[in-house]
Amino acid sequence: MLAGRSVALFDIVLTMDGLNDFDEELAHTLDISIGRTQVKVLSLERIIARKRAASRKKDRLILPVLEAAAAVHRDAKRPRRR
Repeated sequence: MLAGRSVALFDIVLTMDGLNDFDEELAHTLDISIGRTQVKVLSLERIIARKRAASRKKDRLILPVLEAAAAVHRDAKRPRRR
């Protein structure tokens, strides 16, 4: 699906192996804006868990990239020491 002024590509996924039911996963979502629309997306940690559970070759190949992105995000949220 395409969205936004710069035409960003994203997937809409209705079911995923390795995840709990919808109500449980809803607690692990983030609200983001796409244009003027608010949507809920799974946290990166939950996407990583799903990719591990699926264990398909394409999922295993992208895991290091997703894990590196998660580490950068965690580091950015940590308070800096002076």
